[in-house]
Amino acid sequence: MMIELQKKLQKELKNNLSFWLNQGVKKDTKHFFSEVSIDGIPNKNAPLGVMYLSRILYGASAAYQLVKDSNYMELATAAFVQLLEFENPVGGYYWAKNTSNKILHDAENINMAQAFVLYGLLEYAKLKPSLQLDEIIKKQVDFITNTLYDLENSGYIDGFTENWILGEAPTKALGTHLHLLEAFVKLYEYEKTEKTKVLIEELITIITQKFITKDTYDCLHRLTPNWNVLTNEVWAGHNAECSWILCNAASNINNEKLLNECNKLSLKMMKGVLDNALDKNGGVFNVLQNNMPTETVKIWWVQAETVLGLLNSYKITNEIKYKNSAIELINYISRNCIAKSGEWYTEVFSNGQPNKSIPIIHFWKSMYHTIRYYTEVTKKLR
Repeated sequence: MMIELQKKLQKELKNNLSFWLNQGVKKDTKHFFSEVSIDGIPNKNAPLGVMYLSRILYGASAAYQLVKDSNYMELATAAFVQLLEFENPVGGYYWAKNTSNKILHDAENINMAQAFVLYGLLEYAKLKPSLQLDEIIKKQVDFITNTLYDLENSGYIDGFTENWILGEAPTKALGTHLHLLEAFVKLYEYEKTEKTKVLIEELITIITQKFITKDTYDCLHRLTPNWNVLTNEVWAGHNAECSWILCNAASNINNEKLLNECNKLSLKMMKGVLDNALDKNGGVFNVLQNNMPTETVKIWWVQAETVLGLLNSYKITNEIKYKNSAIELINYISRNCIAKSGEWYTEVFSNGQPNKSIPIIHFWKSMYHTIRYYTEVTKKLR
Protein backbone atom coordinates (compact mmCIF):
# COMPACT_ATOMS: atom_id res chain seq x y z
CA MET A 1 0.00 0.00 0.00
CA MET A 2 2.73 2.50 0.96
CA ILE A 3 4.69 1.78 -2.20
CA GLU A 4 1.61 2.49 -4.31
CA LEU A 5 0.96 5.68 -2.38
CA GLN A 6 4.54 6.84 -2.93
CA LYS A 7 4.25 6.12 -6.66
CA LYS A 8 1.02 8.09 -6.85
CA LEU A 9 2.60 11.07 -5.08
CA GLN A 10 5.64 10.97 -7.34
CA LYS A 11 3.37 11.02 -10.40
CA GLU A 12 1.39 13.95 -8.97
CA LEU A 13 4.61 15.86 -8.28
CA LYS A 14 5.89 15.38 -11.84
CA ASN A 15 2.53 16.50 -13.26
CA ASN A 16 2.55 19.54 -11.00
CA LEU A 17 6.06 20.48 -12.03
CA SER A 18 5.15 20.06 -15.69
CA PHE A 19 2.41 22.63 -15.19
CA TRP A 20 5.00 25.21 -14.15
CA LEU A 21 7.20 24.52 -17.15
CA ASN A 22 4.32 24.53 -19.60
CA GLN A 23 1.92 27.15 -18.23
CA GLY A 24 3.73 29.18 -15.58
CA VAL A 25 6.50 30.68 -17.71
CA LYS A 26 6.57 32.94 -20.75
CA LYS A 27 8.56 30.80 -23.17
CA ASP A 28 10.15 33.70 -25.05
CA THR A 29 11.47 35.61 -22.01
CA LYS A 30 11.49 32.98 -19.23
CA HIS A 31 9.58 35.49 -17.11
CA PHE A 32 6.67 34.25 -15.06
CA PHE A 33 2.95 34.61 -15.41
CA SER A 34 1.65 35.73 -12.03
CA GLU A 35 -1.92 34.64 -12.68
CA VAL A 36 -3.40 31.86 -14.80
CA SER A 37 -7.10 30.99 -14.95
CA ILE A 38 -8.46 27.57 -14.20
CA ASP A 39 -8.75 27.14 -17.99
CA GLY A 40 -5.06 27.91 -18.51
CA ILE A 41 -5.41 31.51 -19.72
CA PRO A 42 -2.75 33.92 -18.39
CA ASN A 43 -3.76 37.33 -17.04
CA LYS A 44 -1.04 39.48 -18.58
CA ASN A 45 -2.10 42.50 -16.49
CA ALA A 46 -1.66 40.86 -13.09
CA PRO A 47 1.04 42.34 -10.82
CA LEU A 48 4.04 40.22 -9.92
CA GLY A 49 4.90 39.86 -6.24
CA VAL A 50 8.25 39.15 -4.63
CA MET A 51 6.66 36.50 -2.41
CA TYR A 52 5.30 34.76 -5.52
CA LEU A 53 8.77 34.81 -7.11
CA SER A 54 10.49 33.67 -3.92
CA ARG A 55 8.15 30.72 -3.68
CA ILE A 56 8.97 29.76 -7.27
CA LEU A 57 12.66 30.05 -6.42
CA TYR A 58 12.12 27.68 -3.49
CA GLY A 59 9.83 25.31 -5.41
CA ALA A 60 11.97 25.02 -8.53
CA SER A 61 15.12 24.53 -6.44
CA ALA A 62 13.44 21.84 -4.35
CA ALA A 63 12.05 20.25 -7.52
CA TYR A 64 15.49 19.89 -9.06
CA GLN A 65 16.69 18.08 -5.94
CA LEU A 66 13.70 15.73 -6.10
CA VAL A 67 13.67 14.83 -9.81
CA LYS A 68 17.15 15.88 -11.07
CA ASP A 69 15.75 17.48 -14.21
CA SER A 70 17.84 20.42 -15.49
CA ASN A 71 14.64 22.22 -16.56
CA TYR A 72 14.00 23.03 -12.90
CA MET A 73 17.54 24.27 -12.40
CA GLU A 74 16.83 26.69 -15.27
CA LEU A 75 13.46 27.60 -13.75
CA ALA A 76 15.10 28.34 -10.40
CA THR A 77 17.79 30.46 -12.05
CA ALA A 78 15.15 32.43 -13.98
CA ALA A 79 13.31 33.10 -10.71
CA PHE A 80 16.57 34.15 -9.02
CA VAL A 81 17.48 36.59 -11.80
CA GLN A 82 14.01 38.12 -11.78
CA LEU A 83 13.94 38.31 -7.96
CA LEU A 84 17.05 40.50 -7.97
CA GLU A 85 15.11 43.03 -10.05
CA PHE A 86 12.95 43.59 -6.96
CA GLU A 87 15.83 44.51 -4.65
CA ASN A 88 15.13 47.74 -2.78
CA PRO A 89 18.23 50.02 -2.76
CA VAL A 90 17.49 51.02 0.84
CA GLY A 91 17.24 47.39 2.01
CA GLY A 92 15.25 44.24 1.51
CA TYR A 93 12.96 43.65 -1.46
CA TYR A 94 9.88 45.42 -2.80
CA TRP A 95 6.46 43.87 -2.29
CA ALA A 96 5.37 43.83 -5.95
CA LYS A 97 5.40 45.58 -9.32
CA ASN A 98 2.62 46.12 -11.81
CA THR A 99 2.97 45.57 -15.55
CA SER A 100 4.22 49.16 -15.93
CA ASN A 101 7.05 48.36 -13.50
CA LYS A 102 5.51 50.62 -10.84
CA ILE A 103 6.34 49.59 -7.27
CA LEU A 104 3.38 48.32 -5.20
CA HIS A 105 3.55 48.20 -1.40
CA ASP A 106 1.75 46.33 1.39
CA ALA A 107 2.84 47.51 4.86
CA GLU A 108 1.10 44.64 6.67
CA ASN A 109 2.70 41.83 4.66
CA ILE A 110 6.00 43.18 3.35
CA ASN A 111 7.99 41.58 6.19
CA MET A 112 6.54 38.14 5.47
CA ALA A 113 7.82 38.60 1.92
CA GLN A 114 11.33 39.27 3.29
CA ALA A 115 11.18 35.89 5.04
CA PHE A 116 10.24 34.13 1.80
CA VAL A 117 13.04 35.87 -0.09
CA LEU A 118 15.54 34.43 2.39
CA TYR A 119 13.82 31.02 2.27
CA GLY A 120 14.01 30.88 -1.52
CA LEU A 121 17.61 32.10 -1.69
CA LEU A 122 18.75 29.43 0.75
CA GLU A 123 17.04 26.63 -1.18
CA TYR A 124 18.64 27.91 -4.39
CA ALA A 125 22.03 28.00 -2.66
CA LYS A 126 21.84 24.20 -2.37
CA LEU A 127 21.96 24.07 -6.17
CA LYS A 128 24.33 26.88 -7.02
CA PRO A 129 26.43 27.90 -4.02
CA SER A 130 28.66 30.88 -4.68
CA LEU A 131 30.35 33.73 -2.85
CA GLN A 132 28.00 36.15 -4.59
CA LEU A 133 24.94 34.25 -3.39
CA ASP A 134 26.38 33.96 0.12
CA GLU A 135 26.77 37.75 0.14
CA ILE A 136 23.17 38.24 -1.00
CA ILE A 137 21.96 35.87 1.72
CA LYS A 138 24.06 37.60 4.39
CA LYS A 139 22.76 40.99 3.30
CA GLN A 140 19.16 39.80 3.63
CA VAL A 141 19.76 38.25 7.06
CA ASP A 142 21.44 41.43 8.31
CA PHE A 143 18.58 43.52 6.94
CA ILE A 144 15.95 41.38 8.65
CA THR A 145 17.69 41.26 12.03
CA ASN A 146 18.79 44.91 12.03
CA THR A 147 15.75 46.64 10.52
CA LEU A 148 12.70 44.50 11.29
CA TYR A 149 13.56 43.45 14.85
CA ASP A 150 11.85 45.28 17.72
CA LEU A 151 14.63 46.13 20.19
CA GLU A 152 12.15 47.36 22.78
CA ASN A 153 9.69 44.45 22.94
CA SER A 154 11.50 41.72 20.95
CA GLY A 155 10.00 40.03 17.90
CA TYR A 156 9.66 41.42 14.38
CA ILE A 157 7.50 44.45 13.75
CA ASP A 158 5.28 45.06 10.71
CA GLY A 159 3.98 48.33 9.32
CA PHE A 160 6.91 49.83 7.43
CA THR A 161 6.70 52.17 4.47
CA GLU A 162 8.38 51.37 1.16
CA ASN A 163 11.51 53.16 2.49
CA TRP A 164 11.48 51.17 5.76
CA ILE A 165 10.17 53.95 7.97
CA LEU A 166 7.77 52.62 10.61
CA GLY A 167 4.23 53.86 9.99
CA GLU A 168 1.49 54.88 12.39
CA ALA A 169 -0.11 51.46 12.82
CA PRO A 170 2.67 48.93 13.52
CA THR A 171 1.72 45.36 14.41
CA LYS A 172 3.28 41.96 14.93
CA ALA A 173 2.09 39.14 12.70
CA LEU A 174 2.12 35.36 12.98
CA GLY A 175 2.95 35.10 9.26
CA THR A 176 6.12 37.14 9.65
CA HIS A 177 7.33 35.18 12.68
CA LEU A 178 6.37 31.72 11.40
CA HIS A 179 7.99 32.15 7.99
CA LEU A 180 11.07 33.82 9.45
CA LEU A 181 11.37 30.73 11.64
CA GLU A 182 11.28 28.55 8.52
CA ALA A 183 13.86 30.74 6.81
CA PHE A 184 16.19 30.74 9.82
CA VAL A 185 15.96 26.93 10.01
CA LYS A 186 17.13 26.80 6.38
CA LEU A 187 19.90 29.24 7.28
CA TYR A 188 20.96 26.98 10.15
CA GLU A 189 21.00 23.96 7.85
CA TYR A 190 23.18 25.97 5.45
CA GLU A 191 25.78 27.38 7.84
CA LYS A 192 25.17 25.87 11.35
CA THR A 193 26.13 28.96 13.37
CA GLU A 194 25.34 29.53 17.04
CA LYS A 195 23.98 32.97 16.16
CA THR A 196 21.31 31.44 13.92
CA LYS A 197 20.48 28.83 16.54
CA VAL A 198 19.77 31.62 19.03
CA LEU A 199 17.50 33.36 16.50
CA ILE A 200 15.54 30.10 16.07
CA GLU A 201 15.23 29.49 19.80
CA GLU A 202 13.93 33.01 20.34
CA LEU A 203 11.38 32.69 17.55
CA ILE A 204 10.09 29.35 18.83
CA THR A 205 9.63 30.88 22.27
CA ILE A 206 7.90 33.99 20.91
CA ILE A 207 5.47 31.96 18.79
CA THR A 208 4.60 29.50 21.55
CA GLN A 209 4.27 32.19 24.23
CA LYS A 210 2.70 35.07 22.28
CA PHE A 211 0.94 33.72 19.19
CA ILE A 212 -0.87 30.63 20.54
CA THR A 213 -3.78 30.84 22.96
CA LYS A 214 -3.32 29.09 26.29
CA ASP A 215 -6.87 27.71 26.48
CA THR A 216 -7.82 26.61 22.95
CA TYR A 217 -4.31 26.32 21.40
CA ASP A 218 -5.25 28.43 18.40
CA CYS A 219 -2.89 30.72 16.50
CA LEU A 220 -3.34 34.47 16.88
CA HIS A 221 -2.68 36.32 13.64
CA ARG A 222 -1.91 39.90 14.59
CA LEU A 223 -0.85 41.60 17.81
CA THR A 224 0.20 45.10 18.85
CA PRO A 225 3.93 45.86 19.12
CA ASN A 226 3.76 45.21 22.87
CA TRP A 227 1.92 41.91 22.35
CA ASN A 228 -1.72 42.82 22.99
CA VAL A 229 -4.17 40.79 20.90
CA LEU A 230 -5.92 42.49 17.98
CA THR A 231 -9.07 41.27 16.20
CA ASN A 232 -8.41 37.64 15.30
CA GLU A 233 -9.84 34.76 13.26
CA VAL A 234 -9.16 31.10 14.04
CA TRP A 235 -7.62 29.35 11.05
CA ALA A 236 -7.33 25.56 11.16
CA GLY A 237 -4.73 25.77 8.40
CA HIS A 238 -2.37 27.95 10.39
CA ASN A 239 -2.89 25.81 13.49
CA ALA A 240 -1.81 22.74 11.51
CA GLU A 241 1.07 24.49 9.73
CA CYS A 242 2.41 26.07 12.90
CA SER A 243 2.17 22.77 14.79
CA TRP A 244 4.68 20.93 12.61
CA ILE A 245 6.95 23.88 11.76
CA LEU A 246 7.62 24.50 15.47
CA CYS A 247 8.58 20.86 16.03
CA ASN A 248 10.72 20.80 12.90
CA ALA A 249 12.61 23.91 14.04
CA ALA A 250 13.30 22.59 17.54
CA SER A 251 14.40 19.25 16.10
CA ASN A 252 16.78 20.88 13.62
CA ILE A 253 18.68 22.71 16.34
CA ASN A 254 18.64 19.64 18.64
CA ASN A 255 17.04 21.53 21.53
CA GLU A 256 15.38 18.69 23.43
CA LYS A 257 13.65 20.96 25.95
CA LEU A 258 12.03 23.07 23.25
CA LEU A 259 11.22 20.00 21.16
CA ASN A 260 9.42 18.37 24.07
CA GLU A 261 7.39 21.55 24.64
CA CYS A 262 6.59 21.89 20.94
CA ASN A 263 5.57 18.24 20.64
CA LYS A 264 3.05 18.58 23.47
CA LEU A 265 1.69 21.83 22.08
CA SER A 266 1.53 20.42 18.56
CA LEU A 267 -0.73 17.55 19.59
CA LYS A 268 -3.11 19.95 21.32
CA MET A 269 -3.22 22.18 18.24
CA MET A 270 -3.91 19.25 15.94
CA LYS A 271 -6.66 17.95 18.24
CA GLY A 272 -8.51 21.21 17.63
CA VAL A 273 -8.08 20.84 13.88
CA LEU A 274 -9.39 17.27 13.93
CA ASP A 275 -12.28 18.05 16.29
CA ASN A 276 -13.49 21.23 14.62
CA ALA A 277 -12.36 21.58 10.99
CA LEU A 278 -12.91 18.22 9.29
CA ASP A 279 -15.71 18.00 6.73
CA LYS A 280 -17.76 14.80 6.80
CA ASN A 281 -17.48 14.79 2.99
CA GLY A 282 -13.68 14.87 3.21
CA GLY A 283 -11.12 17.62 3.47
CA VAL A 284 -10.55 20.37 6.01
CA PHE A 285 -12.21 23.77 6.40
CA ASN A 286 -10.10 26.75 7.40
CA VAL A 287 -11.86 29.63 9.20
CA LEU A 288 -13.57 28.60 12.43
CA GLN A 289 -15.88 30.46 14.79
CA ASN A 290 -17.09 28.96 18.08
CA ASN A 291 -15.45 25.68 17.00
CA MET A 292 -17.50 25.57 13.81
CA PRO A 293 -16.46 26.18 10.18
CA THR A 294 -17.72 29.41 8.62
CA GLU A 295 -16.93 28.36 5.02
CA THR A 296 -18.26 26.07 2.32
CA VAL A 297 -14.93 25.53 0.55
CA LYS A 298 -11.69 23.67 1.19
CA ILE A 299 -8.59 25.77 0.42
CA TRP A 300 -5.55 24.13 -1.18
CA TRP A 301 -2.88 25.04 1.35
CA VAL A 302 -5.01 24.05 4.35
CA GLN A 303 -5.26 20.47 3.03
CA ALA A 304 -1.49 20.28 2.49
CA GLU A 305 -0.59 21.66 5.91
CA THR A 306 -3.07 19.43 7.72
CA VAL A 307 -1.48 16.34 6.15
CA LEU A 308 1.93 17.50 7.40
CA GLY A 309 0.52 18.25 10.86
CA LEU A 310 -1.00 14.77 11.03
CA LEU A 311 2.22 13.07 9.95
CA ASN A 312 4.09 15.07 12.58
CA SER A 313 1.57 13.90 15.21
CA TYR A 314 2.19 10.33 14.06
CA LYS A 315 5.95 10.87 14.40
CA ILE A 316 5.49 12.16 17.96
CA THR A 317 3.08 9.49 19.21
CA ASN A 318 3.45 6.55 16.82
CA GLU A 319 -0.36 6.31 17.01
CA ILE A 320 -1.66 4.83 13.76
CA LYS A 321 -4.84 6.98 13.84
CA TYR A 322 -2.78 10.01 12.79
CA LYS A 323 -1.14 8.18 9.92
CA ASN A 324 -4.48 6.81 8.75
CA SER A 325 -6.05 10.28 8.90
CA ALA A 326 -3.12 11.69 6.91
CA ILE A 327 -3.47 9.01 4.23
CA GLU A 328 -7.23 9.62 4.05
CA LEU A 329 -6.60 13.33 3.48
CA ILE A 330 -3.85 12.59 0.94
CA ASN A 331 -6.35 10.50 -0.99
CA TYR A 332 -8.96 13.28 -0.73
CA ILE A 333 -6.44 15.73 -2.21
CA SER A 334 -5.64 13.33 -5.04
CA ARG A 335 -9.32 12.83 -5.89
CA ASN A 336 -10.60 16.38 -5.51
CA CYS A 337 -7.92 19.06 -5.40
CA ILE A 338 -5.75 18.49 -8.46
CA ALA A 339 -6.63 19.74 -11.94
CA LYS A 340 -5.81 17.80 -15.10
CA SER A 341 -3.01 20.30 -15.68
CA GLY A 342 -1.27 19.02 -12.53
CA GLU A 343 -1.67 22.18 -10.45
CA TRP A 344 -3.98 22.23 -7.41
CA TYR A 345 -7.25 24.14 -7.44
CA THR A 346 -7.30 27.14 -5.11
CA GLU A 347 -10.66 26.12 -3.60
CA VAL A 348 -12.90 23.07 -3.74
CA PHE A 349 -16.55 23.03 -2.65
CA SER A 350 -17.94 20.37 -0.29
CA ASN A 351 -19.39 18.51 -3.29
CA GLY A 352 -15.86 18.06 -4.67
CA GLN A 353 -16.22 20.62 -7.48
CA PRO A 354 -13.57 23.33 -7.88
CA ASN A 355 -14.35 27.02 -7.50
CA LYS A 356 -13.82 28.00 -11.13
CA SER A 357 -14.02 31.73 -10.41
CA ILE A 358 -10.57 31.75 -8.79
CA PRO A 359 -7.37 31.44 -10.88
CA ILE A 360 -5.37 28.25 -10.49
CA ILE A 361 -2.22 30.27 -9.76
CA HIS A 362 -2.24 33.86 -8.56
CA PHE A 363 -0.45 36.47 -6.45
CA TRP A 364 -0.64 34.32 -3.28
CA LYS A 365 -0.29 30.87 -4.87
CA SER A 366 2.83 29.52 -6.54
CA MET A 367 5.38 26.74 -5.87
CA TYR A 368 5.35 26.64 -2.07
CA HIS A 369 2.66 24.71 -0.19
CA THR A 370 2.32 22.09 -2.93
CA ILE A 371 6.02 21.42 -3.50
CA ARG A 372 6.75 21.45 0.22
CA TYR A 373 3.85 19.00 0.68
CA TYR A 374 5.36 16.51 -1.76
CA THR A 375 8.85 16.99 -0.31
CA GLU A 376 7.76 16.48 3.29
CA VAL A 377 5.21 13.71 2.69
CA THR A 378 7.77 11.72 0.70
CA LYS A 379 10.21 11.96 3.64
CA LYS A 380 7.64 11.23 6.34
CA LEU A 381 6.05 8.23 4.63
CA ARG A 382 9.30 6.33 4.07
